[in-house]
Amino acid sequence: MLQRELTRDQAIQTGEQILEVLEGQILERGYTYFSNGVVFNTRVEDEILLKSDVQGTQVYHVSLNLQTVQESTCTCPYSRLCKHIAATFFQMYSVFENPRHLLARSQQPRTLKYSPALLVPPFKNGIQYLTGSHTDSWRDGLLDSSTSVAEWWRFFENWTRNLPSAMESFRASSELFSSYENLLGIAVSWPPRRASLFAMHATLFHLNLLQEFVLAKRHSHWSVELSQSAERLLSTLEGLLYYWDPSHLDEGDQKALIETKQLLSEWKDKDALSVFEMLAYQLLWWNLLQAPAWVQQETNEIDQRIADPTTTPTEMEKYRMLQALFLVMDGKDQDALAIWLTSKQLPLAFYLPFLKSFAREQDWVRLLEWTHRLERLIGTAENGQYRLVTAIWREAMKQMGREQECGTKLRAFLPGSFSEYAAFLFDHQQYREWLDLQLSYRTPFPEIQAWNMKAIEEMNPTLLLPLFLSEVNRLIDERNRPAYKEAIKLLKKVRSLYSKLNQEMRWNSYLELLSAKHNRLRAFQEELRRGNLNV
Repeated sequence: MLQRELTRDQAIQTGEQILEVLEGQILERGYTYFSNGVVFNTRVEDEILLKSDVQGTQVYHVSLNLQTVQESTCTCPYSRLCKHIAATFFQMYSVFENPRHLLARSQQPRTLKYSPALLVPPFKNGIQYLTGSHTDSWRDGLLDSSTSVAEWWRFFENWTRNLPSAMESFRASSELFSSYENLLGIAVSWPPRRASLFAMHATLFHLNLLQEFVLAKRHSHWSVELSQSAERLLSTLEGLLYYWDPSHLDEGDQKALIETKQLLSEWKDKDALSVFEMLAYQLLWWNLLQAPAWVQQETNEIDQRIADPTTTPTEMEKYRMLQALFLVMDGKDQDALAIWLTSKQLPLAFYLPFLKSFAREQDWVRLLEWTHRLERLIGTAENGQYRLVTAIWREAMKQMGREQECGTKLRAFLPGSFSEYAAFLFDHQQYREWLDLQLSYRTPFPEIQAWNMKAIEEMNPTLLLPLFLSEVNRLIDERNRPAYKEAIKLLKKVRSLYSKLNQEMRWNSYLELLSAKHNRLRAFQEELRRGNLNV
């Protein structure tokens, strides 16, 4: 049916868009859904909309826009292009092409195309999207929307009294989020703004509980699993704040905000404040507690602690880190970054909320100033964060009329930008710089494409000699006959290059030195003689 309603060209063009806008991880999950056969009722509407139903936690309804993939929709909680959209795409693509080939391409280094959708938190607005079992009725009446923040926290304490032992006995992250999602279900029927505040506090509480669990049970060691749990909580908090509506706050809302400010103010005096808790503190002051009088009061309290001669060096560092946020809020970005960048514990994720905020406000000058200071962190960030930040950075350069500079400035983002920067150098025939880059980062010789070397050989064969000779040395160092044979094959290529350059004497001299250097390697000497490499 799809074969009659769509064309192969449509499938291929949609696939190219998919590669531009979907992360490899999302595509992999979508392919798994497609392979498991959970995509059904696939049909075409209005010639450009591919509709389907996908069985996930429940049945989700997908509308894939074949002309503009970014405008595709799904009824699942995820606010961006999701695995259900990817699964629907693969269902269609498989009619015309092998989907495994496109999946393989998605694993290659790719440049993420900028879209304002990249700045939207990953989950849709509404507390119902944060809990998978919000229709359960057993929680009705446990709390109501008129209760205070203090009552919420007392309830949280009672709710989770057995959670630390369950986290220790079973998988910690699963137990944590089971508690968290069930807790959020209490507020599903509350007024939206009140429910959002409740969810923010539930998030803070579980983040705090996670920190206590690490200190008590894991000897201050954050495992990958627990770090990912903290990051997921922070992502949820960021989303709740993104959709927060500050207009027409009633008396109850104002009281809850005051309690929130008081509670958060107490966080700065905790004995141990993790990077994740510090980021939560910043998110709330940056997005929720912006009243000038509150900000001034908190700033004064931090300044007093910094000036206090009894403050320990560890406490001083903590207060300085928190002080930097208020410097940013006061427009003193460079002073704040000077503080934060002295710490090697702050990853790029720590700065991402600010970068996304600048991009939403289209404050491109400010964003470029930050990316310039964060070059080292961007270059060493994990791939997903690197691609997100550089996509935003490219848009800023474009908006500032500096798009033509992007290629050369990619050098500042090495090693993360290796593939992009190498492609730029090659496309602009900067072959010497391209080869220096390959040698500097020790690109395995088999991974260098033959067509790359052929193009360089036609332009300037001399440039290839260091690359070939470096590989010869590496092969000889493997100390086995198969590697020696490969080295001889490559030496024949080197000999032909010397011949093209009319440097036969230089070749013979190199060969003599090579033979003398490895005169004790009998097998290598045998392969040299068999190769008959003299000119």
